[in-house]
Amino acid sequence: MCAFFSKKEVLNVVFCILLSFGRAALSAEYEVDGEITQTIFKFDGSVQWVSKSDFTVFVRDCAWLIRTANYDSSGKPVLVLETGCTNGAEVYELSSQPPGSRGHAALGPNMAKIIPSALPIGQTDDYVVCHLWLMYASGCYFGGLATNWVTPVYDLNASVVVHPELKREAKWDLCGGVGSLPLNITYFRQAGLPHATYTASGMTNAGEVLIPSGFVFEQRVGGNFAPGMGNTAETKASYRIRKLAIVHVTAVRPVCSRSDLAPEATDRTMVMDQRQASMTNKYPTQYDVQNGVEWVSVEKAKQLSAQQHAVSKAPHKATAVFYALLLSVSAVFLFFLSRLNPKRV
Repeated sequence: MCAFFSKKEVLNVVFCILLSFGRAALSAEYEVDGEITQTIFKFDGSVQWVSKSDFTVFVRDCAWLIRTANYDSSGKPVLVLETGCTNGAEVYELSSQPPGSRGHAALGPNMAKIIPSALPIGQTDDYVVCHLWLMYASGCYFGGLATNWVTPVYDLNASVVVHPELKREAKWDLCGGVGSLPLNITYFRQAGLPHATYTASGMTNAGEVLIPSGFVFEQRVGGNFAPGMGNTAETKASYRIRKLAIVHVTAVRPVCSRSDLAPEATDRTMVMDQRQASMTNKYPTQYDVQNGVEWVSVEKAKQLSAQQHAVSKAPHKATAVFYALLLSVSAVFLFFLSRLNPKRV
């Protein structure tokens, strides 16, 4: 006996099969170790700043965490930064100054931020997490895009404190199917001119996940090439490089060893919650955690901030009352002293 299916039923079955493949592609876990060097150039083409960091990228499904470490000339860590997103809506960032470093003494052990965005867009010019996220942790992001007008994650102007709605036209190639990482991506400015490019320098794999074995990032500005930075593939010097990042992968693993992809801390942490910041209120909610870090809800953050602000003001009030009482007692004492000692003639 033969079974006959309507066209609608067949399309539904095909859709379900494709959806199951898409979910399988989005479900992955892996880790990537490597090194990143970023150079920022001045407008005259000379080098303004060079930073080098070791990194590890942790990915489980659509959640991710990126750990970078900077070192001094003797090889000691001076800054460890952990940036993660576990809910697709907020980025948690924790910077730690190891004991003995100047930052540890000046700023305290830990500084943290909660950023109301699923994308790690830096708020300082030396930020590198955006590059690592784009090439090693953005599979779910590219799998869910319905337009090629996207947020330029490398651009400080797209940060939540400047212009979070900023978009640029872009084109890209992925390493594989839905949920895979980019092989290359170009962001455009007006008139179709490239504004920034990411280009994989090779491919490797962590289990069944294809991963760039390295990549080069260039942020461009108009004008001539920066000295020594001419691109031989270009027939005409039509741009110069403002920012250059070069990444080399040193190890990959088809597992995610972190059970929790939110940054973790010990010791005191000052948390700045930017979810309440706006164009009219530039100041984030702030609260301290005495032992570790807490990534709390907006309402809880406001409660903690209000409570700690009230406590911090209480000693000042008590001090003012104490000095007022002291002055009053002193005035009474001097009055009686003046009555006991008559004036001499």
